[in-house]
Formats: sequence, structure tokens, C-alpha cells
Amino acid sequence: MKMSRISFKILEAYVFWQNNIRHIPKIHRYSMGVRIDNLFSIIIEHISGAIYSSIEKREIYILKAINRNDVLKFMLLTLLEIKGIEEDKFEVLSLKMEEVGRILYGWKNQIIEQNRKSNTIINNSDSVLNGKNKKK
Repeated sequence: MKMSRISFKILEAYVFWQNNIRHIPKIHRYSMGVRIDNLFSIIIEHISGAIYSSIEKREIYILKAINRNDVLKFMLLTLLEIKGIEEDKFEVLSLKMEEVGRILYGWKNQIIEQNRKSNTIINNSDSVLNGKNKKK
């Protein structure tokens, strides 16, 4: 199965998270750790939805993934502040999630540009059909 760049990056971050979750103190593992794990799942769902949805619905999935990615990064920072994750592990994981965020923002901007071009083409063709572009 060939994976998209964003799929590979989120999978890479999630595997890193899973390999290190056992090092989080129990008190945080079953609260913040579970919430962070759920956020990873939600982001993966939204990315999958964006990949396999129609162009019209894709932007909604991407925006949701961006939002959840931002929440995940904040939760990781919180986990670091309460000494639930080692600083070196946090740095690696936060860099991975920053990259996921950059890819998502780039994808969002690409979709917005495509929609803008589509709307321009539709508006121009409507103008031609309605006779608004006739020369006098």
C-alpha cells in the first residue's frame, strides 16, 4: 500500500508515541496519555477522511485535523510541564507534530487555492453564458 506523505508522518509520530507511552508515570499515562492517544486517533481519522473524501468536503476534514493537531501539541506541552514526559522525547514528538501541522496547513492552502480557481472559472463561465462579457 502506497501511503501519502501526511499519512506516513502521522503514523511515524504515533509509533514514536506508542513506543514511549510506557515511560510516562502511571498517574499521567491513564489521564493525559489516554487523551493524547485519542487525539492521535482523531487526527488519523480526519486525515483519512480528507484523503478519501470529495474535494468539496476535504477542507472540512483538514481544518478539523489542524485543530486537533494544535490541541495535541498543547497537551504534549502540558504533559512536559507536569513532568509526565522526558524533555528529549517531547522534543522529538513535538517536531514530528509540527511537521504534520505544516503539511496540513500546506494542504489546506492548496485546497483553498483550487476552490478559488474553480469559483473563478465557474463565475467566468456564468458571465459568458449570461452575456455579460459581450463586446459592444
